[in-house]
Amino acid sequence: MEVKKTASLSMLFLKYLGIFCVLIIVVSTLVVFGFYFALGRGFILPANYSERMIEEATEQLTQNEPFDSSLIPFTCTYTLFDENGNLERSTMSEKDLDDAKKQLSEQTEVTNSKYIHIQRTDGSNLMIEYDVFAHFANPKLHAIFPKPELIPLPLLFVLFILIAMIIAMRFSKKLKRELSPIIAATNSIKQMDLNFDITQTQIGEFNTILQSMDELKDALSRSLKEQWDLEQRKNLQLSSLAHDLKTPLTIIKGNTELLLESELPSSDQELLQYIHTSTDTIENYINLLMLTATISDEAISKKQVFCLAEFISDMQNQAEALCSLKNVSFTLKQDVLVDTFYGDVQNIKRAVLNILDNAVEHAPEKSDVSLLVLETDCGQLSFIVIDCGAGFSAAALKNAATEFYTEQAERSGKHYGLGLYIAKKVAEVHHGTLTVENKENGQGAIVSLELKNEY
Repeated sequence: MEVKKTASLSMLFLKYLGIFCVLIIVVSTLVVFGFYFALGRGFILPANYSERMIEEATEQLTQNEPFDSSLIPFTCTYTLFDENGNLERSTMSEKDLDDAKKQLSEQTEVTNSKYIHIQRTDGSNLMIEYDVFAHFANPKLHAIFPKPELIPLPLLFVLFILIAMIIAMRFSKKLKRELSPIIAATNSIKQMDLNFDITQTQIGEFNTILQSMDELKDALSRSLKEQWDLEQRKNLQLSSLAHDLKTPLTIIKGNTELLLESELPSSDQELLQYIHTSTDTIENYINLLMLTATISDEAISKKQVFCLAEFISDMQNQAEALCSLKNVSFTLKQDVLVDTFYGDVQNIKRAVLNILDNAVEHAPEKSDVSLLVLETDCGQLSFIVIDCGAGFSAAALKNAATEFYTEQAERSGKHYGLGLYIAKKVAEVHHGTLTVENKENGQGAIVSLELKNEY
């Protein structure tokens, strides 16, 4: 791995937190400095501006001359009463006007108040309202923002949120960039691609994870190689065994054909025909086993169009042969309109026979095994096998189609747990399903193989 300078995740977080704090301090300083700069340049009036201007104009405002409202600062409001206490003019609000009247009627000097009372020489009374806040020097700005010293607070809040969002997005972007090697390695392992290189990040904790994933990759590579070698040996053994079986099978098939040519009773001829048909089936299975040992399931799936009537007739003959060995009657019911089906005829035959063999094996003597061949509205073909045996246990209903699963209870048989598993795989290749269930009365099992006709 490429060596990079690394830091812990906590240090990375503290780094961005420090940047955030520094930016907040800088922005706060700039806002405060900007306020005082505007105050110093005269853009903003000081808090004592109103009081100072009133004090300077008090002497003129007390003179018995026509009242000049321009002497009152624009930051203040006023009310003028004549010598009889009647209102002459006012710029105050209704509430402030009532307060001014109340204070004037008390005839007491008001201290620490927002009102200034000026007794004019003509007997009239002037009440001026003021505050001790800073104000914009521009009257238009003053009308919009009467208290500019309150502006920095919401401005700082907005800038705080904005800086927090920017820092959070940059921190998130940094984490995503540092996480990308982990995500890439995870995706490669998920896709079973172990031929990838680990890229080091700048975060120590992430590098620890990547180191573990690198070790996992090596371990998986070794494990897969061992598994592949084991699979190769197993396939070689299967191929050898299948090849060895062909010799005695050829002898059985040849002798059966010789006996079929001789003059024997019809009952014996029928039994010999069953043997001959079964040897053909076994021969096909051996060829398929040899092919399976060397290539994948997808490659051995040879789909083609075949005659459905001939296929069902063949299934009927082989099912009757299976049932006759155990003194079990066989019933065939079909409701099929199509003449042809597109699929792997050998594997479909293999799946149906496996289901039938499983049903016959667990069917009591003199009972009945039924095969229903139905065509659905969805373009599917259903092979439903029903027996009158003990049915599946709860564990078997869950695991019956699992590879190498065998049940040691009611339906234990002399097999290796492959029958229903093979049927399930055949169903998946044909985009169908395999369903295993018991009869409602519990006296027997129902296995349904549904295959999609894609012709």
